[in-house]
Amino acid sequence: MNTINIIGLGSSDIDSMPVGIFKRIKSSGNLFLRTKDHPVVSTLKEEGLNWKTFDDVYESSDTFEATYEEICRRLTESVQSGDVDYAVPGHPLFYETTTELLMARAESGGYKVNIVGGQSFIDAVISAVEVPVNDGFQLLDASTLKVEDLSHKKHTIITQVYDLFSLSDVKLTLLDYYPAEMNVKIVTAAGGSDEMVYETALHELDHMQITSNLMALFIPEVELEMQDHRSIHYMMDIFDTLVGEDGCPWDKKQTHESLEKYLIEESYEVIEAIERQDDEAIVEELGDILLQVALHSAIGNKDGYFNFFDVLSSMNEKVVRRHPHVFSDVVVEDMEDLDRVWKQAKKDEGKKDKIKYEKEYADKVLKWMKNTIHDQEALSEQVEEKGDNNETR
Repeated sequence: MNTINIIGLGSSDIDSMPVGIFKRIKSSGNLFLRTKDHPVVSTLKEEGLNWKTFDDVYESSDTFEATYEEICRRLTESVQSGDVDYAVPGHPLFYETTTELLMARAESGGYKVNIVGGQSFIDAVISAVEVPVNDGFQLLDASTLKVEDLSHKKHTIITQVYDLFSLSDVKLTLLDYYPAEMNVKIVTAAGGSDEMVYETALHELDHMQITSNLMALFIPEVELEMQDHRSIHYMMDIFDTLVGEDGCPWDKKQTHESLEKYLIEESYEVIEAIERQDDEAIVEELGDILLQVALHSAIGNKDGYFNFFDVLSSMNEKVVRRHPHVFSDVVVEDMEDLDRVWKQAKKDEGKKDKIKYEKEYADKVLKWMKNTIHDQEALSEQVEEKGDNNETR
């Protein structure tokens, strides 16, 4: 069985390439380069080496996915007649999609894959920005970057940025999380003689007209109170502290039962905000509902029965389970179908039919609430007027 040897060219020029890697490339009789746009290629040319590149594939393909597929197809075809040396920028196992594809298809393709070293760009980038990372860092891919991937509590290196468009896309995502004025760094050709480090405000990231396939973006660890306040973990820490040994005297003595009336009170205030079409109040009052959930969860955690993640997991699982027409392949044509699917999902959960007393409370109590909100008519007055103190039974 023939072998595709995937060789890492490193992240910079020939001075950073291990001698063993250089000798391996020089001795190759069937060398492919993913791209000739790499600092070591000029040295390889001076050595009189011959190779084939896939730069034409980049030029003719509309997407990176199509590019990588075509590269793998050609390599798989070539390895049928003999071993292949395939050289890629950086390290073959760091953000190299073709390596991933070739390894996944090796058995079915009838070839072996051998990974041959190469310096990762990570060390070079960290050295370039001169920031210790004793507390760790995160490495992210610009092409799949999402806001939920980001953490201001760690230094962050973002790869797969190479031109104005990729920088612009990354900037838009980052601005949903970080302040526009915070400084970030762009590193090109890290570790090489052409290494450059540019520092700029985040909102000007795509104004610098930098193009390089050896580029990375560095975002320093930073204190962001705004993001802390949006964190579920931070919320849990707050409420665990409140009910803990050194917490608030009032919160510490609360139980699930003692908090029951507050959930009703907060629900009334949410409805009042909705009826008054006051968006700011809706935000605040929904927060107070979440406060009740967080406090109950903290009490559950203190007692050792459940925590907020259990509540969150239960809710997410239920929503997905009861919407197979959205998250699975169930088809609904009308509301009757939808009702049937919903009932079947509940049946599959083992739910038994029961009298829905809460429906009656919702219908009658909601009407009383709205009368109070709009007409300033107290509940006691409404009940007295109706002459029926047992209306909710």
